[in-house]
Amino acid sequence: MFDKIMLRMRQRHARRRLLTFIYEPASKLQKGSAEYEKLATSGRLWEDFFQPCSSRLMGYVGVQRDLRDMLDEVDRYKTDLPALSLSRYLVPEHAQQSVMIEDNPMRIGDACQVFDFLDKERGLGLGSMIGVTSSELAAMRIPRTEENESPAKVELKNQIIASQWVADNAAAKRGTAGVSEIEVRDLAAASIRGTSSEAVYGLSWGGRVPLGGYRKLPIQVQSNHLAVFPYPQEVPACVRRFFEWRDAQHAARELHPLVLACQMTAYFVHIHPFPDGNGRVSRLIMQDYMARQGYLPTIFEDMDRARYLRMISEACEGRPREFVKAVLEAQLVVSLNPGQKDDDPEYVWDSVIP
Repeated sequence: MFDKIMLRMRQRHARRRLLTFIYEPASKLQKGSAEYEKLATSGRLWEDFFQPCSSRLMGYVGVQRDLRDMLDEVDRYKTDLPALSLSRYLVPEHAQQSVMIEDNPMRIGDACQVFDFLDKERGLGLGSMIGVTSSELAAMRIPRTEENESPAKVELKNQIIASQWVADNAAAKRGTAGVSEIEVRDLAAASIRGTSSEAVYGLSWGGRVPLGGYRKLPIQVQSNHLAVFPYPQEVPACVRRFFEWRDAQHAARELHPLVLACQMTAYFVHIHPFPDGNGRVSRLIMQDYMARQGYLPTIFEDMDRARYLRMISEACEGRPREFVKAVLEAQLVVSLNPGQKDDDPEYVWDSVIP
């Protein structure tokens, strides 16, 4: 017990030293002054220290060089697949995996059943989201699949609808840079409505946060006491520059689209702008960008929550190799076997791809 207390104290001191170092320039200014407020809300101190926008420092340039053969192989098979249409059929599996990473117990069979219900009973299947704005999506009332719908099923259903919206709208905007900040906030609202995450928005100590709104409290994770996220007052500026960076990187074409998709996923998660649901939203951002560039959504084989979280954490620390490689491997598996059944008896591929 004593050893654990001492360890926590050392970790707390180490974190305080790190925060003091990162935000040292602000300590030289008069708190409350115009100069202080400008710096505090700029997000520059956090960004200058972690530099999540630097593809070189964060390791993506090197990984792209090292994995060039895999990237070329993915692109060889890409031309043989109707990726934009096929990606729509992969929505249930992509959504199920996304919520599984958040500890949701629903299986792929459950996802297919929910998808079929939304499609056949309510007309919310393939192509149903074309022309639907993100604000309409956020306000949409999704029908219950059963009278006593479990929170886990609500979360899965929301993710299927959000993923369907991404797939349908990306198909009409091929080659563009991706969803806007407003659309991402609406996706966040749509994905957490009616789930336990909605309660996190409502019970925030910093005051109630509207669905899709940015957090009002500083955060930290127990798994890494040195993981530092932007303070709440920094979040709006950090998010704004994330989208500016993404648009500039997309235009520059220096990173392969799949490598850039990986960096933007880790970058967004590192900002962690929402009270909850950041991981689910980051994967929707990734799905959207990859679809617009003609790639399939990332569906990992044999991926568990712990491994995914470790890969993302390492990517945020500038070690993205395992994450990027896993994404490329997932592309190759689906590209080479677009209709192959899985060994899992709950895997109902035939109900997803006719």
